[in-house]
Amino acid sequence: MRTVFVLGAGLSHAISDAMPLTDELGNLVRARVPEAAARSPRGFKGGYFEAWLSRLAEAQPDLLDHENATNYGLFLRVLHEIHGIIRERELEVLKGEPSWWLRRLVGLMHAGAADVITFNYDTLIEHTVAHSLLATWPSSSPAEGFQLARGVPPLHAAASRRASGGSFRLLKLHGSLDTFWVPGDSSGATIQRWHLLGGWGNAREAPEEARRRDLPGRSPFIVPPAAAKSSFYNNPVTRELWRSAGEALRGAGRVALIGYSMPPTDLVTSGMLTDALAGRDVAVDVVNPRPEPIVDRLADLGVERGRIKASLVEDFTDELETSAAETVASKLAGTKPDRSLVVATSSVAAARVTGVRRTGDIVRLEIEPVDSLWATTSLDRHRPRTHVTIATLLEDLDPGTRIVVAYSDGSEAAIVSVGEWQRDTGLGSGRWAVLVPSAIPEPVA
Repeated sequence: MRTVFVLGAGLSHAISDAMPLTDELGNLVRARVPEAAARSPRGFKGGYFEAWLSRLAEAQPDLLDHENATNYGLFLRVLHEIHGIIRERELEVLKGEPSWWLRRLVGLMHAGAADVITFNYDTLIEHTVAHSLLATWPSSSPAEGFQLARGVPPLHAAASRRASGGSFRLLKLHGSLDTFWVPGDSSGATIQRWHLLGGWGNAREAPEEARRRDLPGRSPFIVPPAAAKSSFYNNPVTRELWRSAGEALRGAGRVALIGYSMPPTDLVTSGMLTDALAGRDVAVDVVNPRPEPIVDRLADLGVERGRIKASLVEDFTDELETSAAETVASKLAGTKPDRSLVVATSSVAAARVTGVRRTGDIVRLEIEPVDSLWATTSLDRHRPRTHVTIATLLEDLDPGTRIVVAYSDGSEAAIVSVGEWQRDTGLGSGRWAVLVPSAIPEPVA
């Protein structure tokens, strides 16, 4: 069953409560823009920020031309502040480390080569991919955050590297902190991405002078949280992203709405979800601490309530991991039994399997400390190393059995995929079966 993930502001808020939800974002804008505060004296709640911003974004028939022009000027000022607030909050969050559930969730998206649709401007998912050192086997090179967009929008030439492959596809339908354009450009030619600098534990601000040199005259490309967004959709780049998202949803057997509240004002997304989900045999996960309004909204759109399941993000990650882990035994059954076992997410995050023990329906792997793949599989004449083969593992493996690796820091992750890796010299035959966990801790020296 192919799962498509739909991410909203609630996911970023679950990652860190420093990341604002929509109405909170509006109230932060009010504190910075006196005109916005004067025009919304009671503040924002109940999704009102979207409706308020919609009236500013488009010319209204009850207003004179100069009044509509004044509104649009305020709208542009608000967009500028939205970009600044989200960037400031993201830098604050990146000073820390990603939670274990987030690393596992991203690892599961990666293992399933999923389509991930997001309405979030921040780049926390991209930074988590880079932090988690995720490769696609038999390649052992870690994927990078810039690759997730698959070149749509394109990375600027001055910063360009290979911009495709390696992990899941990330479709950022409302723009991104790292994307810029000439406002109103209907050709889409000026919409380009720039550097993703820093990362978790290394918060870094992109130098504005360098960005303006490489992308002169550009403004942040973020589609506002407003009901009327047509001027931002009138370009081929945005249309391609939305078309790809619609195709992914229509082909999904399971759709997970993680932190997406389905606001009634977002008519474009509601229409896309209705076309993709209503009347289809598709499971829908509502991953949200307050799921009831979202479940009701889905039911109103034609999704059968019996196909909707509500959960919290950590519980959903556990369930998703368990489901992926139950397919591993059958994948290993067709692999050559003499291959030695290594737990790895990439060439720079690996651990050799030194033992196997079964407890109930769980098989736990004993491993050496996390290190590089090359060091893990090398011969050491001064310290003979044992290594476990697939044949040993299969002795304790039944269909549906979960394989779990416990790390020295007390964390655990299930094996969710299987890959292959080989080298000309080293332990065993030089042919290794790679047991890919949903996440692996930091490499150690």
